[in-house]
Amino acid sequence: MKKLILFFSCNLILMSCSNETSIITDYKSEIPITVTDKIIIPRVNSLSDKTNELGVLIEKFSTETNTNNLTAMQTKLNEVSELYAMLYLFNIGDIKGSFINRRINFWPVFNTAIEKNIADGNITKNTISKLGSAGKNLPGLNYLLFKYPNNNTLLAEYTLNGNRAKFLSLMFNEFKELVGVFQKLWLPNGNNYATKFKTSTNKGLNSSFNLLYNGLYNVVDNCKVTKIGKPAGLEKSTHTNSKIVESFYAQNSLQLIYNNIISVEEIFFSDDITSISEYIKSVTKNDALNDQIKSKITAIKKLILAIKIPLKDAVNSDKANIKKLHDNLQELIILMHNDVRSILSLIITGTDNDGD
Repeated sequence: MKKLILFFSCNLILMSCSNETSIITDYKSEIPITVTDKIIIPRVNSLSDKTNELGVLIEKFSTETNTNNLTAMQTKLNEVSELYAMLYLFNIGDIKGSFINRRINFWPVFNTAIEKNIADGNITKNTISKLGSAGKNLPGLNYLLFKYPNNNTLLAEYTLNGNRAKFLSLMFNEFKELVGVFQKLWLPNGNNYATKFKTSTNKGLNSSFNLLYNGLYNVVDNCKVTKIGKPAGLEKSTHTNSKIVESFYAQNSLQLIYNNIISVEEIFFSDDITSISEYIKSVTKNDALNDQIKSKITAIKKLILAIKIPLKDAVNSDKANIKKLHDNLQELIILMHNDVRSILSLIITGTDNDGD
């Protein structure tokens, strides 16, 4: 009998220890910490590296203006913009307050100002600095490197007017500086927001986890409203407008949306971090909601891949798939706004599209 009592006592102790372990897991603290260390900082540093690589290619193109160097620049710029799409989710807190995202990627491009300055020979650093955000940085570089679908036509324009390559170099220099500012906002040798984000003791609205979740929510809403809905005439107007799609000239708009969604999926389900799905399961004790979210994200990715033409064409020529994509993004938003928000006691503070 004593052995039996001892056996049950040990089991009770083990069960108690197990329960204590699950209770003391502070997901709202652990998720921002692992996301910062495993995703944000490596990705911010990679953006800086790829930007530097683009600079080398632009410098080479200025002295060897040929098709191979043009193609190399285009490929690298797409890598930069597609990587930045994976970072937009983290436009939160002090980063959002700095308005750095608006400076880096504010589209559609104001190409008229670019062409006027090139034609007038206004090729100075001051000229670039006076351009609005829509006339430089990612939208401006996108325009200068992908203006024409045919690279022979584009190359001929650079060959005939040396001002064009000079303007490209100066525009890139400002972009590189801006990426440096963006990097320093996160790193210890700058504003060190990474440490602030990981160690914040704020609760509720301004907690790091709440900020992160609002970043997730904003990305999905931005994909639905700004990237798909408005160009396709599915948001407050039935008028389609292909000219307002992101990355109009490079025609990688759908890839940018895909990367946005991948970044959301990553925070929910990646095994490399303490994920939101783990937190949800710790509360609900099952995977029902996680499975719904995963299924919806999978459907969105499949719909993006099913669109075989550039988004600027698809808003008019593939309306069925575009509408399905828009609907599925809305359904993911509903899951995030209603179910996840309620289960995890979150506060959604609005999106970049509020008031539009």
